[in-house]
Amino acid sequence: MEDERKDYFKHLSRLSKKEVSFSDTGDYLVNQFSTVDKHSTDFQLFMLNGFSIRVESDLLSEALRNLSEKKRDIILLYYFMDMSDMEIAELLKLNRSTIYRHRTSGLAFIKKFMEEHEE
Repeated sequence: MEDERKDYFKHLSRLSKKEVSFSDTGDYLVNQFSTVDKHSTDFQLFMLNGFSIRVESDLLSEALRNLSEKKRDIILLYYFMDMSDMEIAELLKLNRSTIYRHRTSGLAFIKKFMEEHEE
């Protein structure tokens, strides 16, 4: 019986060297074991040429909705679909400089809109 007791305490000692309590670990390690559920109410969905583009910020999605369709499409393709001005120009059958002009003016509008509507 005494040997079993010693073996049990040795076993506990080995476990204590290997195991760490979650409260003793850093947030980085704990966050690796967690997940965040994404629901359709957490984002706004924009449909563009068969693509579904999700925008999580309500303020940004409202600003995008206030843009003209052409400027909104260019902004979404450039920043959310990682397309270059040249690729967007080919897709929309416009000049590259037109794409650049619409993109920069659209960004200026979004910036102004978001500054005015910040909470």
